Amino acid sequence: MNCPIEGHNPELLMAYAAGTLDPSTAAALEQHLAVCDACRSLADEQTAMWKALDIWEAPSVSPDFDRRLYSRIDREVRFSWWERLARPFRPMPLRQTLPLAASACLLLMAGLIMRHPGPIAPVSPHSEIVRANQVESTLDDLDLLRQFGTSDAAESGHPHAM
Repeated sequence: MNCPIEGHNPELLMAYAAGTLDPSTAAALEQHLAVCDACRSLADEQTAMWKALDIWEAPSVSPDFDRRLYSRIDREVRFSWWERLARPFRPMPLRQTLPLAASACLLLMAGLIMRHPGPIAPVSPHSEIVRANQVESTLDDLDLLRQFGTSDAAESGHPHAM
């Protein structure tokens, strides 16, 4: 028999532990369990679990369970939709109210910051003032450079130069 764990078939071991295998497959698996420690360990654990489930008894339901359940359902149906919506917030202790209040304050502050943002870039009080004589000097320099460009183009004989 191939190893159920290596063959990715652990369901075979679980069926063995539950006692649901046919006798010939169970006999072949028992021979494999005699030589494979991993499969034997898994089968023993599953067998112990099934035995524990067999001896476990569920607690009994109280005799008036149905009556209490139906009366609670009737009380819930009688409440209006508004009362059902507000009910979880009524008995709210301080330990639950404090995080909600802090979250509301954070959302309010974020909204205020987004509505009235500060300056995007700081305005420097020492901004440069461009004077008329600086502009005139810059324009003169540009004219001088254009004159050099046209004289170079005329000497080179290139038709598309400046």
